[in-house]
Amino acid sequence: MFLSKYYNIAASNVEINHLNREYIQKFIEYLEDNRGNKAATINNRLAAIKAFMKYVSEEAPEYSNTVHQTLMIPFQKQEKPMMCFITKDEFKSMTDCCDTSTAIGSRDKLMLLLLYNTGARVSELLGVRRSDIIELDNVSHTYVKFYGKGRKERAVPIWRSTASYLKKYVNTQKIREDEHIFSNKNGDNLTRSGVRFRITHIAQKASVFSPTLAEKNITPHTFRHSSAMNLLQSGVDISTIAIWLGHSSIETTHKYMTADIEMKRKVMETVGDMGNTSYKYKPSNDILAFLKSL
Repeated sequence: MFLSKYYNIAASNVEINHLNREYIQKFIEYLEDNRGNKAATINNRLAAIKAFMKYVSEEAPEYSNTVHQTLMIPFQKQEKPMMCFITKDEFKSMTDCCDTSTAIGSRDKLMLLLLYNTGARVSELLGVRRSDIIELDNVSHTYVKFYGKGRKERAVPIWRSTASYLKKYVNTQKIREDEHIFSNKNGDNLTRSGVRFRITHIAQKASVFSPTLAEKNITPHTFRHSSAMNLLQSGVDISTIAIWLGHSSIETTHKYMTADIEMKRKVMETVGDMGNTSYKYKPSNDILAFLKSL
């Protein structure tokens, strides 16, 4: 469409040379100025073009110069959104909105408790059967077995309050050893979309009591972020958090530390800089002597 509208080049007449640096840069300007696309959308388009040009470099090396010029076009800088997680007060508002006098409400509360307690992926949560609950009768030492990516198995301890609620739920619903814990109103296994729908619904209701929830995009994965941040802020080392979440690489878990630091930086900015006259701290003589010795 772009080449046809601005260069009178029909789709059937497009050649590799029309994907050179000049045309692509004009296309980027068109997306930004005419269509109002943001950096993320523009980068997605550029990534698709670059992927095609890499294919061209293998199949038609005679266009290597054109390919090289196109691949050198930089992606636009885009601000990464701050990692979304929920606070303990927001979580309480969500669980309080679950009507435990009904089967659906009871199930929803258990779903929230396990997600927030364990940091499980939604696929891992939905895969839990009664037989995956270890020592359910001993609520002080109850674990849940999860099967993560590549069927990797890990056991995660749960809080006594979560274990007590889980025990009551399993007994009330008469869930057998080989049955999944979570099912829908028709008795079938709950789906990922079903979990997301219920969480969105609960978050909307809870936003009346915790208005900050309305500003957040609450998804099942938000609870995984929240669990990791709770562990990090409680002083748990990052390697232990990686094992807890089932990460194969500690580098994956490092993003939570980065998010925590960014959150603290934003808090610091609201307090004020060194020129803030409300800053009352005065170091002791011992600290001053130590700093002078450095």
